[in-house]
Amino acid sequence: MTIGHVTQTGNISIPKEWRDELGIAPNTGVLLEKKADRIIIQPLRKKGETFSSIDDEIRRKKIKFTRDEAIKDDLYS
Repeated sequence: MTIGHVTQTGNISIPKEWRDELGIAPNTGVLLEKKADRIIIQPLRKKGETFSSIDDEIRRKKIKFTRDEAIKDDLYS
């Protein structure tokens, strides 16, 4: 466990060691899930995985989906 920092705009710093271990590259997305009084942060994809065309289409069409829907529908695998 470590103590993090949240900026005024809501940005959270994740320790480099953890980012490296989980394969979270700079400027990539993560899944955020709120469970009771906790926030769970998971990598959306690992370094080297490229889904930019899918991401662009999702953004263009303003598609919204939950974490469970993304996993169930296998959007990112």
